[in-house]
Amino acid sequence: MYNKIESSSNEFYRHLKKLQTRREREKSSQYLAEGSRAVYDAIKNKADISSIVVCEGFIPDADLSAFKVYELSKKLFEDAKLTVNSQGILAVINYKLNDALSIDLKKSKNILYLDCISDPGNLGTILRSADAFGTDAIVLSSGCVDVFNPKVVRSSMASLLNVPLYTDKSGTEFLEKLKSNGYDIVGTFPRGNELSSEHKYKAKTALVMGNEANGISNEVSKLCTSKVKIPMLGNTESLNVSTACAVMLYEIMLEKIQRGEN
Repeated sequence: MYNKIESSSNEFYRHLKKLQTRREREKSSQYLAEGSRAVYDAIKNKADISSIVVCEGFIPDADLSAFKVYELSKKLFEDAKLTVNSQGILAVINYKLNDALSIDLKKSKNILYLDCISDPGNLGTILRSADAFGTDAIVLSSGCVDVFNPKVVRSSMASLLNVPLYTDKSGTEFLEKLKSNGYDIVGTFPRGNELSSEHKYKAKTALVMGNEANGISNEVSKLCTSKVKIPMLGNTESLNVSTACAVMLYEIMLEKIQRGEN
């Protein structure tokens, strides 16, 4: 039995609308996943689903009886949805972002550190690449776009649920901790000291990817133990950060396979 909502003054509905803002997402530790695939992926991956919202007349392809389900009138759902093709279903998901300093360095040997990534589409694509190539943990600097931004959620697909996410608000403390624990902190630079394809990636590697416009910040650059550049034959000066990240993660994965760690 669905909980029907027909008034825009309903408390849950007002909260649902507020979840479109980063402030409310951070305040409530919840985000929205919209569309059949996103919701069913969340169910499949056993995400911490607070509730599911459907538009009146929606016929689910999965059993929703285990969840609290709200049914909105067509008008209210139209006002609450985030995309044109919402497919009539969305989920409110609880999340918890742990501090980077809490990462178990005995288990997380391949770490991706994102230094002020600002574009939601890029971040979502990076999450998918990290998932595909076996990254153990993703660390987001305090200057990164909200990882639960609706555009990030859509472009990351289920990968948002598959790779452990952490935030770094420590300044340089976390990277210094990695360095003191023997991690090779690898940064990509247009004028790196060696080609990324020739670098010998260690079992304990932290890959750093920088901001779309400014690259890796000076503060983080100083802590990089290796500075590489991606070989290119064309005339472009650089790659999109999500593309560059995919190349780097693939090369790190190949080294991992060669060590017999796959």
